[in-house]
Amino acid sequence: MAKIREKGLIAKKVGMTRMVDAEGNVIPVTLLQIPDQKVTKLLTVEKDGYLGYQIGYVAKAEKNLNKPEIGRLRKIGVTENYSKFREFRALDGTAPELGQTLTAEMLKDVGFVDVTGITKGRGFQGAIKRWHKKIGNMSHGSMYHRRTGSIGQRATPGKVYKNKKMPGHLGVDARTVRNLKVVDIDLENNIIALHGSVPGHREGLLEVRSTETKAKASK
Repeated sequence: MAKIREKGLIAKKVGMTRMVDAEGNVIPVTLLQIPDQKVTKLLTVEKDGYLGYQIGYVAKAEKNLNKPEIGRLRKIGVTENYSKFREFRALDGTAPELGQTLTAEMLKDVGFVDVTGITKGRGFQGAIKRWHKKIGNMSHGSMYHRRTGSIGQRATPGKVYKNKKMPGHLGVDARTVRNLKVVDIDLENNIIALHGSVPGHREGLLEVRSTETKAKASK
């Protein structure tokens, strides 16, 4: 595989546990498993405007894909019926080979990574939990224990401004956690362990990208 400045792939969140680091400290780690995925397209400056590669993942039955998708995969020698695709940039002009299977070995020499995922859905929540607003007086007779409180002004301007932090839907947002240390890599089971937590629920799919700047600064 060619050397890539920004290494990226898809991972599945297994869950959290604890590990002992080299200094003997017990640290929280998140286990990520690398599912089946292959490079399905190479992006060039001449055709796409930038350098990168596309990954196909989540295979489905062939009947659930249309003929153009099946034809494109078969043309490059991919027999799996991938239904989801994600692009990653190759900043130094190199990329994996077309049809190559990506595994945890890709992050073997990476010290830190950035992880992007969809946060857990919390449903409809009040302003205190959604925006971390201060609670009201909790004593007897108070009418504003966990209520929003005043949201307007006087007769001028006499309206509620847009983007006011109000109760509403919480969660299911794309979030990125940066500079997570790669604690351990299990090449046999295709699992990587990261120091700290990542967004999303168990079995959720995540984007993992190498953080070369952080890794160089730590040396």
